[in-house]
Amino acid sequence: RWAEVCSGSGNCIPACRHGINPRFMVQLARGFARRAAGETPLGQRWRQGFQTMSRGVRVLSRLQMPPATLARFARPPTPRTRPPDVVFYTGCNVLKTPHIALLSLDILDLLGVEYEVMGGVGQCCGVYQYRAGDFATNSRVANATIDGLAAPGAATVLSWCPSCQIQLGEVSLPSYEAQFGSRPFDLNPFLVFLAGHADRLAAMMKRRVEKRVALHERPVFPAVVAAVKKLLSIIPGAELVELDLPRVGTQANSLAQLPAFKRALVARELAAVADAGVTSLATIYHACHREICDAGDGRSFEVVNFMELLGEGLGLDSEDLYKRLKLIRDIDEIIVETAPQIADHRLDLDTVRDALIAEFGSGAADAASSPAVDGRPPAP
Repeated sequence: RWAEVCSGSGNCIPACRHGINPRFMVQLARGFARRAAGETPLGQRWRQGFQTMSRGVRVLSRLQMPPATLARFARPPTPRTRPPDVVFYTGCNVLKTPHIALLSLDILDLLGVEYEVMGGVGQCCGVYQYRAGDFATNSRVANATIDGLAAPGAATVLSWCPSCQIQLGEVSLPSYEAQFGSRPFDLNPFLVFLAGHADRLAAMMKRRVEKRVALHERPVFPAVVAAVKKLLSIIPGAELVELDLPRVGTQANSLAQLPAFKRALVARELAAVADAGVTSLATIYHACHREICDAGDGRSFEVVNFMELLGEGLGLDSEDLYKRLKLIRDIDEIIVETAPQIADHRLDLDTVRDALIAEFGSGAADAASSPAVDGRPPAP
C-alpha cells in the first residue's frame, strides 16, 4: 500500500543523503508487487489500460484537429539533409489537449528552432508496462522509442510529459546506457528549454495580459516550476499570485489511489484561488488540465493552461477545444458538435462514443473535476 500511494512528487530525492533516487526505488517496488500479485499473465495486466488510452488519444485529438493540423505531429515525409536542433517529444496523452502542443510548436517556430515532432502511442515511454511489472516488455518498448527519438540525429530531446521524463530519464535511458555504453541524446523538459530563451521571448511580446495568475503546481520537477515562473514574469501585465497550498504528485492522475485526499486538495485550491482574487488558475501539465479545466465554470476565475497565457502575450491565438467539449457534459451533444471532424477523419461512431464515455463519463459532469468549495457546488 505504501508503494501504491506514492504519487511521484520527488520530494524524497533531495532529502536522501546518500544520493539515491527513492522515487525510482518505490516505483520499482510497486512494479514487483504488481508482478507478484494474481495469476493474470503479465501482458494482460497493462493491455486494457493502454488500449483505452490509445483509443482516447486517437479519438480526442481528431475531434479537435482537422487532418492538416494533425499532420504537424507526423514525421516529415522526406528525410532531412541535416539533424534538427531538437526533437519535440509529445508523449501520448498531451494530444488529447492539442492546443497545448500546438502552442509549443508555434513558439518553437517563433524562436526559429529547427525541430522534429515525435510521440503518440506508437512511441510510448513504456510506463504502462513498467507499472504493471512487465519489465521485459517495458524494455523492448522503451528501447524502440529511444532508438526512434535518436533517429533524427538531434542531441537534445524535449519532453512535455512529466511521466515520460521520469520513465525515460530516470529508468530507461540509464538502462539503455548500461546496455549499449552511451545515451544517444539528452532528455530535458520543454518548459525549461523555453525559459532558457526567456530574453528572446520577452522581446517578442505583442499583447498585455492583464491577469492575476495562480499556478496549479506539481513538485515533480522543481526546475519546471521555476521555468514557468520565469516565463510568466516576461508576459506584460501578468501578475503571479503565490498561494500557500500543498504541492503534491506528478500530475492529477498520480493521486488516483487517494481519491478523498485528491478531492479535498482541489477544493482547497479552488477556494484559495477565489479568496485571493485570482483571475486565472493556470495548469502546467496536461493531465491536470484535463481534470480541472472546467472548474472555473460559474466561478470568479478561469482555468487555463500556462501555455495559453504565454501564447496570448506572444500574439498567438488558441482555443481550448477540450474544455469546450467537457463543458458540453452530454455525449450525444458532443457527437453532434464534432460531426464534421468525425466525418473528416472517418471515425467509427461506436468507437467515438466509447472513447467519450471513458473520458467524460456517460453524460453527467464528473464531480471530481468540479468539486464543491466549502460544501457549496459551483454556481450554475
